[in-house]
Amino acid sequence: MGWNSRGPSRGQERSRRSCSDDPARWCFRASCRLLVGQLGLTQSLFYFLPREKESGGSYAAQTFFSLAIIGLLAGFAVYCGAPLLAHFLESPGLLEFRAPLAIYTGGMLAAAPLEASLTSHGRPARAAIAYTLTDFFRAGGMVAAAALLGVPWLFRAAAAVAVLRVFALWTLAVRGGVPFLRPTAQRFRSQLAFALPFAGSAVLWVAQRQFSQYAVSASFNPATFALFAVACFHLQVVDIVYTPMSEVLMVDLAHAQTPSAAAGAFRESVSRLATILFPAAAGAWLLGSTVVPLLFTSTYLAAVPLFLLATVEIPLWVLPVDALLRAEGETRFLLWFSAVRIVVAAVLVLGGIHFFGLAGAIGGSIATEAFSRVCLLTRGCRHLGLGVRAAFDPGGLVRIAVSAAIAAAAAWPLRLFLHRMPMVLASVAVYGAAYVLCCSLFKPRRPAPASVDVSAGRTASAAAA
Repeated sequence: MGWNSRGPSRGQERSRRSCSDDPARWCFRASCRLLVGQLGLTQSLFYFLPREKESGGSYAAQTFFSLAIIGLLAGFAVYCGAPLLAHFLESPGLLEFRAPLAIYTGGMLAAAPLEASLTSHGRPARAAIAYTLTDFFRAGGMVAAAALLGVPWLFRAAAAVAVLRVFALWTLAVRGGVPFLRPTAQRFRSQLAFALPFAGSAVLWVAQRQFSQYAVSASFNPATFALFAVACFHLQVVDIVYTPMSEVLMVDLAHAQTPSAAAGAFRESVSRLATILFPAAAGAWLLGSTVVPLLFTSTYLAAVPLFLLATVEIPLWVLPVDALLRAEGETRFLLWFSAVRIVVAAVLVLGGIHFFGLAGAIGGSIATEAFSRVCLLTRGCRHLGLGVRAAFDPGGLVRIAVSAAIAAAAAWPLRLFLHRMPMVLASVAVYGAAYVLCCSLFKPRRPAPASVDVSAGRTASAAAA
């Protein structure tokens, strides 16, 4: 909305409040509800199930029962609190769908351990199938229901998927597809000692990740905030790769019998993340100037330089250091470090906005992430018995980066002859072929050392799917 000579209208002020409050605040609250609702119990399965061969079923059962109860309470809260939620969102029609929304909320919480229990039990391929089927049926069912039966059925389709997930989880538990034993008070206390600090650190992590959005929305008008949101939209995709591969790393570290095997698992995970994220970053730099206006119209051309700057953060995520510390049970350290990280983010982001505007906000977020990765890597290397430089293969990372750069250079001339979508499609084809060719040419021919003989290859590949 434009600004006239007399200043903002009432509708424009309302739009400003909506843009400054809702996007960051609603995303933060929704993320926190999901993380706090699970109380860290789902993530604790990656720690306990691989280690506790005989009693692992107790930890799984404790998680299933606890989240079933929490899901029921959350669904009841959504149903009873629907009037307040409708008022907050200024959407009175939401009351019509309070029942399916309550079922969806409770069901997704109750079924949250489905993929984690499969991965922790050494069945990552089945976990990948569960992830894929959930997204397929949720998206496909919602679209089909809305198109064929009307908008109300969109919410009912989502609720049906949540119920199916709960049914699948308990079917696996009853039929022995995942470990399931009688819970005990002692084991539940041990599980909570791991899970609760992790839940707290996860909430603080979400707050730190969303801090730049709060700061930008409070410092600029809605149009400027929209530029910032467009510039950073692609960073959310990194989590699709990072989260499952870091979870698999926790399982591999639990199975490692020696520090050298654990170090090998970590190096392998870094290499596999780099194989995906380095070319993703190079592709974003290559096509960002075309993709941003193609997706969001030429109105957001000013977001292109910010998009290219924000892409600098992607390569930092090749270091799954938080998974390394969780695998060592250091959730209390992660809790207090997350509190320190928020302070660092506040200083760097606010300082960046003061001196450099939107670019400073993005730069502050990148600097915060780099600081966090270095600190956590230093801490994690103590458990691996390695120096920081020995925790990953510099030569391998350089080969991957060079392959991505050469592939980008090979695809760049296409913009001289093609434009918009044809250029994007042709560039993706040339880039992909050139990257695969370079990786095969630069791949070392010597056999891998015996200390790297871990299951990371099989499990990480399934997780990446």
